[in-house]
Amino acid sequence: MPEANESRLAIFPVLADRSKGGHMGRTALMKYMYLLQTVRGVPLGYHFTLYSYGPFDSDVLSDLSIAEALEAVKTELELYSGGYGYKIRAGRNAKWLERRASKFLNKYSGDIDWVIKKFGAFTSAELELIGTIVYVDQESAGGKKRIGLNQIAKLVHEIKPHFAESKVLQFAQKLEKEKILGAAS
Repeated sequence: MPEANESRLAIFPVLADRSKGGHMGRTALMKYMYLLQTVRGVPLGYHFTLYSYGPFDSDVLSDLSIAEALEAVKTELELYSGGYGYKIRAGRNAKWLERRASKFLNKYSGDIDWVIKKFGAFTSAELELIGTIVYVDQESAGGKKRIGLNQIAKLVHEIKPHFAESKVLQFAQKLEKEKILGAAS
């Protein structure tokens, strides 16, 4: 397995360990990886596109399956009254994988701590919203077309109409204040 893959696989149990309760869900994992790569510049090599629940790359789920097969993480299905979710925890071989990728993990440990500190308390729906706001902001920055927070809120609401435009704007303002949004003016 190439070193880059081992490195990004090794982030999974570390994120789970550092998450509230020692576990995270799939949506959280996806958004943490997106934010690590996009906002913090951690070279993960994913190619995120906008999907139903915000930024998504199927390679993250493929990597999760590999990490599960290596027993670096363990995923449990959890049933709720309104549906189901997943609890991803460090597995019995987590430390083995972390040792193999220790140079990478040490280099980006602060970034991993950052993503958990900044976003670890948010719900899946809030992470979906945050990821989508950052995605829209990044896309506008990539096109060198700087847009303001009101325009970001409008665009995100059009993409995600189940989020009120006022709520989107509130989250965008918080992200701008935290200097997470680069294109907002």
